[in-house]
Amino acid sequence: KKMNKIKKNLISVVIVNWNGKKWLYKCLKTLTNQTYKNIEIIMVDNFSNDDSINYVTKNFPSVKIIKNKSNLGLPKANNEAVKASAGEYLLLINTDTWVENDFVENLLSFYKKNNYTVVSPIEKRYIEKGNFIFNSTIDLTGSPAFYIPSYRKDKLFFMSVAYFCLKKDYLNTLGFDENYFAYYEDVDWFWRMSLLGKKFAYADEVFVYHAGAGAIGKGIKYKMFLYRNQNALQTILKNYSLFTLIIVLPFYILQNLVEMIFFLILLKPKITFSYIEGWWFNFKNLSRILKKRKWIQKRRTINDWQ
Repeated sequence: KKMNKIKKNLISVVIVNWNGKKWLYKCLKTLTNQTYKNIEIIMVDNFSNDDSINYVTKNFPSVKIIKNKSNLGLPKANNEAVKASAGEYLLLINTDTWVENDFVENLLSFYKKNNYTVVSPIEKRYIEKGNFIFNSTIDLTGSPAFYIPSYRKDKLFFMSVAYFCLKKDYLNTLGFDENYFAYYEDVDWFWRMSLLGKKFAYADEVFVYHAGAGAIGKGIKYKMFLYRNQNALQTILKNYSLFTLIIVLPFYILQNLVEMIFFLILLKPKITFSYIEGWWFNFKNLSRILKKRKWIQKRRTINDWQ
């Protein structure tokens, strides 16, 4: 698709929707009531069957809609919206969020005053009071280390793609990897940004209210584990140096085997099989993964220890 001409100071808000009608009123109502008026809202619909498109067309006619004929996943849908956007700045945000009316103004002000490639608001719970502690650390095998709760704004490894702001030029250059359908695209993208020397941070006193797991839902689910097992492996294959990869890969396989036995004991054979499917996915796509690895490793500016 032909890129739209960039309009200075316009911020393009990108929302990827899949059967998220129940979230759309509050999300879009708060985004259309912003104090910052130089804004366009683009919703990419991934073939929803819950009447989301008709609902938005009727109730929020200013929202631009991209209608996909199948569910393309989050990374590809986001890349589509970026190509269709006209803003100098981009704000990617989930459907299961809502914001206060000065949110865009404050987030963009923080972005312009600081020297970061990407900034993200601080997450609060959708309904309950208090901050949600989003973990931005990974373990040796590339998985988010949720067992180490942390909120170190000066020690970020990655941030959630559920909400963040950056200049369109950056995402044009470093779009999301469309080999990911869902999950780990945030770890992969921010890992790549770090290797290329880019900086990112949370915006002080700027908040987003997020429900979490708005599309797939919470709990032990087959698809969640399938995407995780596909993407965790390709993430470390692309981003680790060869020396580190040789050390880490056996630990990754061992971790997988232990988890497979654990889910067999829990009588969840389908979850166990998702690990084998994840290995097979990477084997089938190995040529493409290694090509991307070559591009990243050739351009990296920092080592694994950093």
